[in-house]
Amino acid sequence: NKTYYGSIDVGLYQDDKHENNFVEEVKTKLISNYSGSKEDFTGGLVAVNQTGDLYKENNNEEIREYRYSGPNVNNYVTFNDEIWRIIGVFKDENNIERVKIVRSNFLINKDNQFPLNYTINNKNYVLSYNNAGFYWNLYGDQSCDTDWTIAGLQYFLNTEYDENENVNYGYLHYVDTNFKNMIDEVTYYLGNGTDKITPLELYNREHSESNILSGNKFKWIGKIALMYGSDVGYAANSKYWNSINVADYTSSAINNSSWLLTIGNRIIPSSSWLLTPVSSDAALRWRYSSVEQNQGQIDVAGVYGAHTILPTLYLKSDVKITKGDGTSSNPYELILTD
Repeated sequence: NKTYYGSIDVGLYQDDKHENNFVEEVKTKLISNYSGSKEDFTGGLVAVNQTGDLYKENNNEEIREYRYSGPNVNNYVTFNDEIWRIIGVFKDENNIERVKIVRSNFLINKDNQFPLNYTINNKNYVLSYNNAGFYWNLYGDQSCDTDWTIAGLQYFLNTEYDENENVNYGYLHYVDTNFKNMIDEVTYYLGNGTDKITPLELYNREHSESNILSGNKFKWIGKIALMYGSDVGYAANSKYWNSINVADYTSSAINNSSWLLTIGNRIIPSSSWLLTPVSSDAALRWRYSSVEQNQGQIDVAGVYGAHTILPTLYLKSDVKITKGDGTSSNPYELILTD
């Protein structure tokens, strides 16, 4: 029968920095009703329809994905205290949309930053050579062919410890925990490509189980991979998507239309591994190689050579923006909220 008196202090604040979902923010940058015919097109986010062509609003088409296309695009994002670039927004088989990003600076084993040898599945792998790049597999090992699911490079990107419990050998170990938690496990498709087709046709081959080398897996579920050849093709101005095959990307006019490889804004190095294998030979992989300062091509290379890599990944759908506008001077900054 006693009475108590007290007060409750309530602090109110507006949490602006957690308001913007990253997927939705990127999609707001879509260039409305772009026809693909503008000769002065400098770049931006465009949509791709279900047949793999440029989406047009007036046709009431369904959007398959969103991609940054053209030479000058504001697709910069800070990830792991590094600058990465947004490839686009992609929908998976469950209709979940995620932002796909690629590291803007190619990765090499400079000054032996990463250990050179490790063991996975009782196989010894050699990582790199002369700081020039990374082997796809153990140098000289003919047993590992081109299958991404068992490649030494795949293990390096996605595994932090080897079977001997040696730490710090894998790239994922060097990703800060806050950013590591933003990476989603997704399905990557591993269909074989060929160089005499358009980016649209290459995309279809990459996603087709009928284009698989004997013994290779068609799908891989994981966190960190590499760009597709079609990612390179679709990064160019959309007017080239259906008329130019990927081998013709040596044309300076085409390369100058792509944010991946242009004068003064070049993120593709001398040669970088791509994700999917070549259809004609089990010992060959796709790579993207620069021919001159403003030219590049998708061509093939043996799995026993050393080339640079551009780690590529999908962010979880609930990643949010804390600040930034996607420009090179003010890249997006991200957070993963509970």
